Amino acid sequence: MVKDTGHRERATDLGVVRINNNAIMSIASIAAMEIKGVHKIGGGLKRTLYDMFRKAGTKGVRINMTDSEVKLTISIIVEYGMDIPRVADEVQENIKRAVEKMAGLALSEVDVLVEGVHSPVSYDKKNKEAL
Repeated sequence: MVKDTGHRERATDLGVVRINNNAIMSIASIAAMEIKGVHKIGGGLKRTLYDMFRKAGTKGVRINMTDSEVKLTISIIVEYGMDIPRVADEVQENIKRAVEKMAGLALSEVDVLVEGVHSPVSYDKKNKEAL
C-alpha cells in the first residue's frame, strides 16, 4: 500500500520538523540539472499536461512512499550526443546524495526515465535541412 502523506515528519525536543514532498522533489530536480547532459526535467505531452497543474520546481518528479521505502522517479531530456546511460547513472547518484544530505531521507530507489533527446539544431522535416 502506498502512503503519501505529503510531507516527511520527525519530532525533536523543540517540536516537529516537517519536510514537504514538494521540497524533496525540488531537491531532486535541482540535483538532476547539475549533471552535464541533462537538458531539462520532464518531457512528453502527457507529462507536460500533468506537470502544468503541479508546483514549479517539481515537474517531472514523482515520489512514492510505502511503510518501509521511499521511491523517486524523475523524467529527463538528454542533450544529443551524450552517453545516455552515464548521464542517467549520474542523475541517480546525485539525486540520492542530495536528498539524503539535505532532507535526511534514505531513498530506496531512484528511477530515471529518459523521455527524449534535445538537439541544438532545428530541422525542417520536409526538406531535412538545418534551419
